[in-house]
Amino acid sequence: MAKGYWNIAGTITNPEGMGPFLQALEPYLAKCQARFLSRDLNTDVREGNPGHLTVIIEFQSLDAAKAAYEAPEYQEMIKLRQPHSNLSLSIIEEGDHAGH
Repeated sequence: MAKGYWNIAGTITNPEGMGPFLQALEPYLAKCQARFLSRDLNTDVREGNPGHLTVIIEFQSLDAAKAAYEAPEYQEMIKLRQPHSNLSLSIIEEGDHAGH
């Protein structure tokens, strides 16, 4: 089964304010059997303007990635993050789905 991913990019505007969100995120991801593949606060951006932060989180499947995002628990956690960041989060599936 193909894995699912959260692909996150953006800017943290108040690092101190992110504390409660980050403290809640790690145990939540463990509960979802997800893991960080990459976390970079100083992304080497070569094109575009996605911000200084890039995070990739791996889930067991695309359905698991979607369910983790849509869960009421995570929806409440987003409220802890939003005042302190400007992020985009995309949910993607492992593999080449571009259909050349």
